[in-house]
Amino acid sequence: MKTNAYPRPLSFLLLLVTMALVASCGASPTAEPAPQAVEVEEEAQPVEEAEAQTEAPAKETEAEQAQDGEAIAKTVQESGLARELNLGITVETDEPDVSSPRSNQGGEYRDVATSDAVSFHPYQVSDGASFGYQGQVFSGSLLRLDENTLEYIPHMAESYNIADDGLTFTFHLRQDLQWSDGQPLTAYDFKWAYDQAIKPENAYPYLSQLEFISTYEALDDYTIQVTIEEVYAPALGQMAGLVTPLPKHIWEDLDWSDPEKNPEILKPTVVSGPYILADWKRDQFAIFEANENYWYHGAPNIERQVIEIVPDSDIAYQKLKAGETDTAPVTPENLEEARQLDNVNIFEWWSIGASTSFIGLNVRQGFPTHDINVRHGLNYAIDKEELTDEVMLGQAKRVCSIYPETSWAYNPDVPCYDYNLDQAIEAFEAAGYTYDGEQMLDENGEALTLRLLYGPNTNKVRELIAVTVQDYLSDIGITVDVQAMEWSSFLEAFRSPEPEWDMVILSISSTTEPHTKFPWWLEENIPEMNFSAYINKDIERLFEEAGATYDIEVRKEKYGEIQRIIAEDSPHIYLYYGKSWSAQSERIKGIEPTVLGIGWNSLDWYIEE
Repeated sequence: MKTNAYPRPLSFLLLLVTMALVASCGASPTAEPAPQAVEVEEEAQPVEEAEAQTEAPAKETEAEQAQDGEAIAKTVQESGLARELNLGITVETDEPDVSSPRSNQGGEYRDVATSDAVSFHPYQVSDGASFGYQGQVFSGSLLRLDENTLEYIPHMAESYNIADDGLTFTFHLRQDLQWSDGQPLTAYDFKWAYDQAIKPENAYPYLSQLEFISTYEALDDYTIQVTIEEVYAPALGQMAGLVTPLPKHIWEDLDWSDPEKNPEILKPTVVSGPYILADWKRDQFAIFEANENYWYHGAPNIERQVIEIVPDSDIAYQKLKAGETDTAPVTPENLEEARQLDNVNIFEWWSIGASTSFIGLNVRQGFPTHDINVRHGLNYAIDKEELTDEVMLGQAKRVCSIYPETSWAYNPDVPCYDYNLDQAIEAFEAAGYTYDGEQMLDENGEALTLRLLYGPNTNKVRELIAVTVQDYLSDIGITVDVQAMEWSSFLEAFRSPEPEWDMVILSISSTTEPHTKFPWWLEENIPEMNFSAYINKDIERLFEEAGATYDIEVRKEKYGEIQRIIAEDSPHIYLYYGKSWSAQSERIKGIEPTVLGIGWNSLDWYIEE
């Protein structure tokens, strides 16, 4: 379950919405819809869809849950996200004047989180905590998704044009964009940031997602033109969402990656987002204050946000109950009680961009999980239905491959590895192991021990998953050494080029655009994103073919085959995607749930004492 309750932007990447935003079990106000990539989350539950509830609902039946999934998938299927790109069009904003100020300004929003960000550098991280902080201080979304229709509409751009051949995209910026120091924000800031991001030596984690671009040019202060050489289905959302402008007049004389030589990396002073960083003491607190020069209707209503880092979600929840914070993580076991609190409103929804929890397996040579039979054996040995029910208490649904049923690319015909200890033992025997009734022994008679990582160590849900998996595997004689780690140490450990783990518990935010999964399976992205080191050139080819056509049915076929292959090869053990919920203090007003969840209009939220 996802408990990062700090501010984070609603976003889209590659014809998508990255739905790991308004944190599901306690989310603070997020920034305007801004670009963000699919990210490793510090908690393990999804986010973002539509309906708010403030009364405790009856427990859903399986039929009701299935209907929810079908309804969400239908919403996506009927939206602009699942349609072929319209060519030869010009789209202009319906909101040419964004100068009118908000009318309910003031107050401090209090937040708690159990893990902290790593950096404010938009081009150096891929974790959710850092994305959340960055979304407060940087804008970069040329387009955004309409909160009702899911159609792309201009945002930082006031209009955009797609050429008849679908190979040239032109964006006309609003002429009132500015940095927090009052300097104009121009096309040259976008261009400069893009030029730095595509340099291989700068190691942008999502560089592969920009490789489809042939040219990215600033034609003048307010015009960006992007060309591609061949059809690429996710092009519009990807080019409009992956390039976050940086203030060229500040950054061009600073080192790109060394925070000792570039103080803007850890303490940005000139920004474009709705908030300015006032203070940040790592692993203690972060304070953001409203940016009076923010281009979209001026400063947000809430003038100050304070995020306190606390030891664990239990402490965070107690602060919520006591009224000491406006939002907090709410674990599944506390959800029913939280629904009854007089001082808290609980918003709940099934996400159109689900966050999927899974166990990553290390498939490198020399590790037991390199053997596909071992991977199948582990899959059969873990009762994923029971684990989902016990850990998430009815607030999640099983998933068997990389896309949940809410995706328009979902393929239900993939192996799910239902719990079966006999099949598990058979699979280990095929890998050369022997189960003597007490231990699983290798060919040398040594008992099998696997090392399982999870982080952050404050995450109660992942702790429960870890001990549950440990218990399941002990039933077939496998010892599991569990290691819980602080968040930044965990990120370093599971992405190490020389890892020492066999299994790792993770949650990765999903999107409504299936192509966003591609970077996680590229050989060139080992170990930063492809941390399991799973190499399959058929997968890479299918992703490339799926992106090379606007034909939705062809794309669906390709993504369906990808799901089947990954499920069969089992580099990950897929567990569930969860329901989203957000606990908000009763004093927070202006929340308007839509198909995008609750964070889309967070700059208009206000405090009523």
